[in-house]
Amino acid sequence: MREKGASISKISATRVIWFAGIVLMILIVLAPIFVMFKYSLSDRSSVVTGGMPIPLWPYHPTVEQFEGLATMDSFITAAFTSMKVALLSVIISLAIGTPAAYGLVRYRFPGIMVLATMLISVRLFPDIVSVVPIVETFIRFQLVNSVLGVAMAHSLLSTPYVIFIAMGVFEMIPRDLDEQAQILGASKLYSFTRIVLPVALPGLAAAAIYVFLLSWDEFIFAYFLLAFGELSTLPVLLQKVLSWTPQHNLLAAISVMLSIPVIIFTFIVQKYMQTGATAGAVK
Repeated sequence: MREKGASISKISATRVIWFAGIVLMILIVLAPIFVMFKYSLSDRSSVVTGGMPIPLWPYHPTVEQFEGLATMDSFITAAFTSMKVALLSVIISLAIGTPAAYGLVRYRFPGIMVLATMLISVRLFPDIVSVVPIVETFIRFQLVNSVLGVAMAHSLLSTPYVIFIAMGVFEMIPRDLDEQAQILGASKLYSFTRIVLPVALPGLAAAAIYVFLLSWDEFIFAYFLLAFGELSTLPVLLQKVLSWTPQHNLLAAISVMLSIPVIIFTFIVQKYMQTGATAGAVK
């Protein structure tokens, strides 16, 4: 009985430790989000306290910061620019990365590892180092101060990740699937687009989410490529706003507006991830 009681006590202690760890992890994740939303709803008296402690919750919650952003032309323009850049980056990265990954997995040839290393070479250097030669090249091709130029730069950063994510996805798909389709008369293009891609959709959707997040948050390349024009992405606009030391509630409202499209895009693509998983199960 004593050994049984000691065993139950040990299990309970283990559960308490796990539960405490989960609670701590949730607090670490949610604390910054709570602070961001709290500041975004704060009125002036809750932010400018004259040396008094900042309240845990605003004295008079308000959405006036969001109303101000909705009428700020520079913010609206930057939001549309960021959205166009992010979506275009997703399209370019998947259009280039998916066939490249399929070829690297399905067709073996000499020097394949060298080629794979070259594909990720741009990610072997910090962004602040690789941005200089890339911007100089883009200047020659007149791709600065344009949505296409920033999207191409972001695609350059994200395509290596798409390739490696897609390679892992295609390696999980049996070769017999597309080989049997070709035996039945399907061309290689048909078997790739109609047989393999639907099964690979969950993994490719995950890659699309990653590319969107990377492009939406990226600052260094967007800053250098848009430095001398009128266009701005939201991270570049946020840097400009920071230069005149605004109140915390305005910065928090911009941060909330930066987060909302990412959450919406994730939920939209997640639906296709589930659809792809179901399609794969049927096949």
